Amino acid sequence: MAEVNPFSLSGTQYSQHWPSLVSPDYWLNQGFLLVTGQPKAAWRWNPGTTLFSTQRGVLSGVVLYLAMVFGGQIIMKKVPKPIRLKRITQVHNLVLTLISGFLLLAFLEQCLPAWRDKGFFFTICGAESWTQPMEVIYYLNYLTKWLEFVDTVLL
Repeated sequence: MAEVNPFSLSGTQYSQHWPSLVSPDYWLNQGFLLVTGQPKAAWRWNPGTTLFSTQRGVLSGVVLYLAMVFGGQIIMKKVPKPIRLKRITQVHNLVLTLISGFLLLAFLEQCLPAWRDKGFFFTICGAESWTQPMEVIYYLNYLTKWLEFVDTVLL
């Protein structure tokens, strides 16, 4: 595969319309290469094998969440002084904010060209608007919801 100039303003393999260095798609691909050794385009949602894709996994998460909520209440009633987790909470919220902003840019990178070319209805409802890059972003957004469960412990 040919090397791509990350300073190129058009024609990159990672982004449809954005320069590589500001393209969330480019950075997602770099992250996938770093973590899995494969490009982002190789990722697929496979029910039963993808993380948190089974009913058992999701139900386990729900049970854990409920145990944290009700168990946390019981524990906090027995603790004379509240536990201070200010710095950890700030870092957690900063990380969630940065991830959410990044995913928003990734959604915009994929959706705005389709919206401009084919309109709002196609972008939201068209069968052709469901693409592999969008599926990756949907899944990463789904994973952030699991990360947000940590808020329950911090609160």
